[in-house]
Amino acid sequence: LSLSLTAIGDLLQAMCGRSLAQVGLPEPAVVHDLHGNALLNRETSYDEEILSAVVAEREPTLTDDQRVAYEGISNRMASGEGGIVFLDAPGGTGKTYLLNLLLAKVRS
Repeated sequence: LSLSLTAIGDLLQAMCGRSLAQVGLPEPAVVHDLHGNALLNRETSYDEEILSAVVAEREPTLTDDQRVAYEGISNRMASGEGGIVFLDAPGGTGKTYLLNLLLAKVRS
């Protein structure tokens, strides 16, 4: 129930600038430990085991071009080099798939 209320509260705030209390709903029981930022809390709360399984399942499915980008970006992250990377490719080539896999790898 708390997660549902949090999601509803986020939508209310984004769409109409109103809080749960303003529409007669209770506040969620979950205490947001990240300075009350529900979005940040939600984006940093994930199951690392599930994400590790996603990485193991999807890494072998990358195309050759995706693999080059994936390994290059992964190596930069692992070495601490960081930097800015631009992915530019036509629609339907798997950019979102690649980015979601990279996020799963970072979070796992």
